[in-house]
Amino acid sequence: MPTKDEILNFLRELKPELESFGIYKVGLFGSYAKGRANIASDIDVAIESSKQTIARLGGGMRAFIYLDELRGRIANKFKISVDLCDTASMSDKKKLKLLEGAIYV
Repeated sequence: MPTKDEILNFLRELKPELESFGIYKVGLFGSYAKGRANIASDIDVAIESSKQTIARLGGGMRAFIYLDELRGRIANKFKISVDLCDTASMSDKKKLKLLEGAIYV
């Protein structure tokens, strides 16, 4: 089971690449961020993209593939399931509730 710090360090390593595509926020939320992870926990990662992200990633389908591959890279690194959530289109109310206790890198 990975530690919160191991996950955060890996997200920090990914951040420059993500920023180059217009993903300007990346963070850990859920049980790992809150220190309540157990053997059944998955890793919850939040990103926030800009309006240019899809274009920088080469269009809709390529953007989808990139984000799925990003999720897969994190999952493969830690051998655990990963949920990747782009919060850009969420309402502020929903974002606040979902990301309570999130740790951004």
